[in-house]
Amino acid sequence: MNKITIENMNLFYGDFHCLKDNTFSIEEKKITALIGPSGCGKSTLLRCLNRMNDFIEGVRIDGKVLIDGRDIYSPDINLIQLRKEVGMVFQRPNPFPLSVYDNVAYGPKVHGLFKTPKGVLETAVAKSLSAVGLWEELKDRLDVLATNLTLEQQQRLCIARLLAVEPAILLMDEPCSALDPYATLKIEELFLRLKENYTIVIVTHNMQQAARVSDLTAFMYIGELIEFGNTDTIFVNPRNKLTEEYITGRFG
Repeated sequence: MNKITIENMNLFYGDFHCLKDNTFSIEEKKITALIGPSGCGKSTLLRCLNRMNDFIEGVRIDGKVLIDGRDIYSPDINLIQLRKEVGMVFQRPNPFPLSVYDNVAYGPKVHGLFKTPKGVLETAVAKSLSAVGLWEELKDRLDVLATNLTLEQQQRLCIARLLAVEPAILLMDEPCSALDPYATLKIEELFLRLKENYTIVIVTHNMQQAARVSDLTAFMYIGELIEFGNTDTIFVNPRNKLTEEYITGRFG
């Protein structure tokens, strides 16, 4: 079942045509990888899925993004609610300069999710940390400043912070680019567990990572979707010569 449908998505930075007529659908509770050379529009397209590009001056967007059949670019969309439902993790971990506990509790407090009964917020924090494999590591150190954690722990914490507000979709913009190979493997294992409950879209420059974790892959080049399909097919038997040249390392 499709969770997200992108229809004729065009994006302009002033006169520069960055995204060009992109159309494809993202399946529910699957991992979809966006791949392509630097500057091809992967991250820009990802930010279209929760309207983060709205913050950029001079951006103009044409086309639709439907989530559960609802156009998120409709004038009546509540952006706060949208960004609660569609969370995002960035290239470098960005925990708040607060304790581990306060990082995870921040979102539920802002959205008023767990006002009563007493103890429900604490349970939500524990559940979110457990989901990313941090509870056993940090349950006795919840008052530790989050910025003092390792980079890998910080990135897991940022994901836990998203999970605490009960999203449906997780957007990941090169989430392992600042991590070493061992930490990257642990985050990838986390993705495979999370897809049981969440729809995940990941931008990655790492072909091996896309092959390891994604169910579906979209290859982009100069703002255009060149090929989209099952990851195994894209990597073993691509239909487009440009896709083949990219995944075999001939350019990019």
